[in-house]
Amino acid sequence: MTAHSPINATTYAELQEIMADEFAEIIDFFITDTESSLKLLQHCVDTQDSAQVGTICHKLKSSSKIIGAFELAEFTRLLEDYKDHQNQTAAALHISQMREEFSRVLTWLKQQPAIA
Repeated sequence: MTAHSPINATTYAELQEIMADEFAEIIDFFITDTESSLKLLQHCVDTQDSAQVGTICHKLKSSSKIIGAFELAEFTRLLEDYKDHQNQTAAALHISQMREEFSRVLTWLKQQPAIA
């Protein structure tokens, strides 16, 4: 893993080994679910639905860690704090960071043989 890799290669390889035939399906689900979660998070922040933000972030944080997207998980953790503080400015920043990092993750994933 390089210092700027959006995915921890060791974690990714371990998941690939453990999941074998289901691995590509898990990655496809992660991509689809994250795309829809980011849209829903934006809506929930816009409508100040802090409880829903917390729920979505908790799930997204976990799935990001499972595939080795630790920086995405960290940005998600930061947004998860919105449920306690409801700081719209910070929430907008964290959603932007999550989108940028997800773009990096998506690019990395699409370069991998399992889903290329």
